[in-house]
Amino acid sequence: MRSTTVHSRRIARGLVAAAIVTGLIAPVAAHAAPPQEVPPVAASRNSEATAMAPAIPREAPDPAATAVPVSTEVEKIRAVRAIEVGEATEEWLMLSDKNFVFRVYDRINPDKYPLTKAEAYRVFRIVVDKPDAPDATAFIRAGVHDFVDRDHIEYARRQEEARRAREDRQKAAAFAEIPADTAMLDGNDQNFVYQVWRRSTGPKVKNGAATAWGGDAAAWKMFITTTIYTLHLEDQRDAIEKAKQESEEAARILAAKQAKKNAAAVLGIVAPDGWLTLPDDNFIRQLLATPELADPRHIEVRNAAIATLQSGNPADWKAFIDTGLKAADARDAKRERDILEEADRKKVRDIKATAEASLVRPRLVAAANAALAGTHADVVKFLSETQYTVLNQSLMATTPQTAAKGWYARSDGGDAWITPGTQSTTVADAPLGEASWKVVTGLADTNCFSFESTTHVGSYLRHQSYRVKLQASDGSDLFNQDATWCAKPGLAGSGVSLEAKNVPGRYLRHANTELWLANDSGEFAWDYPDVFKEDATWNVVDPDPLVTTQIMLRWLNDDGWRAFAGDPTAAEVLVDGIRYREFANNTRAYWGQDTGVRSVSGAALTKYLAEGGHTWRMPVQDTTATPDGAGAFTHFTGGLSIYASRFTGAHLIYGAIRDHWQSLGSEQSYLGYPTADEEQVGILRRSTFQHGYIYHDPKAQKTWDTTF
Repeated sequence: MRSTTVHSRRIARGLVAAAIVTGLIAPVAAHAAPPQEVPPVAASRNSEATAMAPAIPREAPDPAATAVPVSTEVEKIRAVRAIEVGEATEEWLMLSDKNFVFRVYDRINPDKYPLTKAEAYRVFRIVVDKPDAPDATAFIRAGVHDFVDRDHIEYARRQEEARRAREDRQKAAAFAEIPADTAMLDGNDQNFVYQVWRRSTGPKVKNGAATAWGGDAAAWKMFITTTIYTLHLEDQRDAIEKAKQESEEAARILAAKQAKKNAAAVLGIVAPDGWLTLPDDNFIRQLLATPELADPRHIEVRNAAIATLQSGNPADWKAFIDTGLKAADARDAKRERDILEEADRKKVRDIKATAEASLVRPRLVAAANAALAGTHADVVKFLSETQYTVLNQSLMATTPQTAAKGWYARSDGGDAWITPGTQSTTVADAPLGEASWKVVTGLADTNCFSFESTTHVGSYLRHQSYRVKLQASDGSDLFNQDATWCAKPGLAGSGVSLEAKNVPGRYLRHANTELWLANDSGEFAWDYPDVFKEDATWNVVDPDPLVTTQIMLRWLNDDGWRAFAGDPTAAEVLVDGIRYREFANNTRAYWGQDTGVRSVSGAALTKYLAEGGHTWRMPVQDTTATPDGAGAFTHFTGGLSIYASRFTGAHLIYGAIRDHWQSLGSEQSYLGYPTADEEQVGILRRSTFQHGYIYHDPKAQKTWDTTF
C-alpha cells in the first residue's frame, strides 16, 4: 500500500514593481568564483508540489481486447425491426456484418430515415477500406438504434416543416389566383415556382416566377412567401388602371372584388365569384363560416372578424378586408411561431437540465447554453445536430496528495490507467491519445452511463475481476452491466464519482496509476482507505487532451503557484530542450531537465529577458519576495541572482561579490539592495548598493565591503 504522507514546502512569493534598467553590463563570466551547482531540491522534478506524483506508467495495450465479436442473430433481428422493412428473413441473417449494413442502406426508407441511411453508408465505406474495422458490428449492435431514434424526432420536425411549406404554397397560389393541384402543393419549392410560371395569367407574376426559378432555394422561398404577393398586387393595380379607361365605377367594383379575393387568399381560400359581389359585412360572415376560421390556429383572424362585424361601421368592414385580416393573420403566424420556438427552447432547457444533473456531460450543457443564447435557428441546429456531437469527454484525476491533476483515464485496449503522457522532446504540444470517451446512455440502465472509446468503436470501459479495462462489447447482459456506471456527486466534495451499476458501493478509482473497481474497506490491495474519496473523484473535462507537460503539471497541482502566476496566455514553447510558457501575471515558467519548473516574474523577468533569457542561463528558484517585502530575488544556474526592489530596479549580482553580500545578510545588511549590475573598475570588480560597495580583486582573490 502506498504512503500518502505529503511533505509540502511553501515559499512566500511577491510580485515587485521596479523600474527597467538599461545599459551594457560586463560579461557575467568575469566573476572569479566557480559556478554553483543546481540545488538538489530543484533537480528532475517540477516542484515540491508535484514531488509525490507516481512514475508515469508503462502501459501494455492488448489489441485483442478491442476486437468486437460479430453481431448475433438476435441483434440483427432487432436492427431490421428498428428500420421498419419487415421481418428479418434468412436473407438478412446470413449476411456478414459488412453486407448487412449495406443492405440496411439499400432497403431503408430514405424519406423517413435519412440520417440512418447516411450513417449506414458511412460505416459501410469504412469497412470496405478496412475490413477488420468493428464499425459495422457496432452499428448493428447500437448505432442503428441511436440513428433511428434521431430520425423519428427529425421526421416529426420535417412533417411540421412540410405542413408549413404546403400552407405557404397554398396561400401564394390562392392570392395569385392560380389553380393549384396536390402535386403542385406537395412538391418542392422549385417545382411550385415553375408551375406558377406556367399557370399564371398575370404578366408580372409570370416574369417574376421565371426569374426566381433560375435562382437558388432562398430565391424560391422568397418568391413564395413575399415576391408573388407584391407582383400580384402590381398586376391587380394594372388591371384597375385599365378598368378606369372604361369608367371610375368599373375600377371601383374591380378593386372591391380584388380586395375580397386577397383577403380570402390570406387564409388559403379561393373565394367563389358569388362571394366577391357580396356586401362587405356578408363577405366577412362567409369567411367566419369557413373551416379555416374554425381552426384555433386562426383565432386572431376570427376574433378580429367578429369584432369588426360588431362595430356595425361599414368603414371598419372595408378596412378589415383591405388590411385588417392580413394583420390579424400575421399575429396568428407570430403566435404560432412563438409557441413552436418556445416548445423547442423548452426541449433544449430540458436537455440542459438532464445534462447538468448527469455530472458527466459538461460540453452538452455548454452547447445548450450557447443555443439558448442564440436564435431559433441555433436552437433547431442544437436539437437536430449539435446535441449528438458534443458527447465526447475526458476523465481527469483530482487527487491533490499525489498531484494527479493533469492525469487522464486512458486505455488503448485492455487494462486502463491514468497518465499525463510523456513530454515530447521534439514538439511543444503532443496529443495524449486514447483518453477520450463518448458518454452514452448506460448499456444496462438508461439512468446511468457507459464510456465508449472514441478511437475503438464498440469498446467500453468495464470492470472485470475488479480491474477496469477497455474491452469490446459482446452484447451480453454481463458486459452491459459491467460497462454501466452511475454518476454520483464527487466523494471528495466536487466533480463526479462513478459507481458500478452491478456492484453498488464500488467506484472507479485510480490506485498507483491503475484503474480499479474499489471501495475503502481494505478488503483488497486497491481498497485502502487513504485518499479513497479523492482517488474515486474525477473532473469531466474536454476531450482530446494534450500530453500534460511538466510546466502544466505544476500549474494544475500547485495551487499557490497557479494563483501567483495566473492563467496561461500563450502556447508552450520548446527550443533546444528548454520549455517555457507565458502566464497572465507577468510571469514566465521555464522547464529544463536539470532544473525542473521554475518561474521568473515582474522586474526580474524584464531583466532576465534583456540578458538573453534561457539562452543565457536557467532559473533554479522561483522569483521570491524578500523578507522585508520591499523586493524580490531570483536565483539562476552559475551562482547568479537578480535582486529587485521598488527603490532600486532589478540588477545582477553573482560570484564572489554575491557570496560576500549574502554572508553580510544580503538586502538586510547595512548595504541594502544593489543599485547597479557588477562592473569593472580598473583591475577590480565592483557592485554598488544603496549604502556602499563590494569590491573583488580577481588576482588576489580578495573581497571586501565599504560604505560610501
